Amino acid sequence: MSVTAARTPEPDEDEGSASLPSVLRTKRTIALLRICVLAVVTVLSLSSVGVRTNPGALVLLFDAFVYALACLVLSTRGGEASPWRRVATLAIDVAVITAWIEVTGGGRSEFWTLYLIVIAAVALRFGIVETVGVAVGLAVLLLAQLVEHGELWTSRLYRPTLLLVAGFAIGVLSLQRADQRQKRFEMEAIAESRARQLGRERAEVERLRKVDLARTEFVGVAAHELRTPLAAILGVLSTLKEHGAVLEDRVRVDLIDGAEAQAERLTKLVEDLLTVSRIQDGVLRLSMEPVDLGDLIADAARASRTDERLRLEPDAAVRVVCDADAIVRVLTNLLDNARKYSPGGTPIEVRIAGDDRRVTVDVGNAGSGIAPEDREAIFERFRRADVSGAPGAGLGLYISRGLVRAHGGELEVGEMPQGGTRFTFWLPVLDPGEREVSVGPSDDAIVPAVSHITVPSLGRR
Repeated sequence: MSVTAARTPEPDEDEGSASLPSVLRTKRTIALLRICVLAVVTVLSLSSVGVRTNPGALVLLFDAFVYALACLVLSTRGGEASPWRRVATLAIDVAVITAWIEVTGGGRSEFWTLYLIVIAAVALRFGIVETVGVAVGLAVLLLAQLVEHGELWTSRLYRPTLLLVAGFAIGVLSLQRADQRQKRFEMEAIAESRARQLGRERAEVERLRKVDLARTEFVGVAAHELRTPLAAILGVLSTLKEHGAVLEDRVRVDLIDGAEAQAERLTKLVEDLLTVSRIQDGVLRLSMEPVDLGDLIADAARASRTDERLRLEPDAAVRVVCDADAIVRVLTNLLDNARKYSPGGTPIEVRIAGDDRRVTVDVGNAGSGIAPEDREAIFERFRRADVSGAPGAGLGLYISRGLVRAHGGELEVGEMPQGGTRFTFWLPVLDPGEREVSVGPSDDAIVPAVSHITVPSLGRR
């Protein structure tokens, strides 16, 4: 009747949380098994006239059923039982079996075999040492009962001996079971580790594949963008070489101006490609100096040919510590985009705001705007949101975000209240100095991310 007092041993550390369902199933199974054994014992006992007429035996059966049902209810609540609780359960089982043997004949009772089930329960709860120890204790207890009731020496010999042999055998089997379980846990841990490693290797292979595709795309687009101005320059040189002597001065000047414009475009493209390479390789150097932000905007407006359309608000001097060349480049890219993608003659609004922590610059235009789903894609290399065929390699916004992030700021895109596109970037308030900025691509290999900044001391202007 106490066989089912057994419960599974506590899981090893290697087992982890994955063993909890198995532990709960074992607890429920043990509780149900306790009731089944108790039911069998009850049926066998009630078939005996002596037990049916023994009030103590009936009371003990009733108490045993209450105890078994309580254990079943507790098994459904989950959780691990403490060692003291397991020892207490074992003690109750032994006490119930001993009392049952006493009321069913004492030394003459055949229910002493229930002690064998207790030994098996101990083997499930504990290890081989505890199992053999309990077997010795039960053998001594049974021998005392036999002596008390004056049983024959044969019973005194073989019954305790059988408990000792069963305790040792069941303990050895329990030890082997524990070893096999430990090996299974180790194999499962190795398999799980290999699976995680395989997942990481697959992710790395996928990342390298994307990087390879990105490099191939980079080379292809770069070659195409370089070919166009080079072809124009070569065409002008070929024309001047073959027909320069007969061309009018005005025609020659126009050809040279066109070649110069293509050379400037080529120079800008090469500079952009070098900057992209530095961002990808993780090397940028910034010379942080206090400058007037209005002067930087004026320089960018002249470089982007937007000075006549520029409307600056407020038109006041705002000082910022930054790399002047880098921020002029950012502003030039934003103003150039506003010029290309907004109707001619419409104003380009630039707003400046600042506080003790950061300086914010908005560049807005009256263009058609950018769809929300495309607002992050335009910051990728060689990605453009327009289909108007305006010239450009699709590197300006990628570089601009990289340079702003190298300063510790951010560049984002949104909408103007009256329609159009607004680019906003902010720069933190910093001290002047020479900054070695280590940047690199993020996980998606699209936008750079700042990872380290050092600030040696440098005098102010």
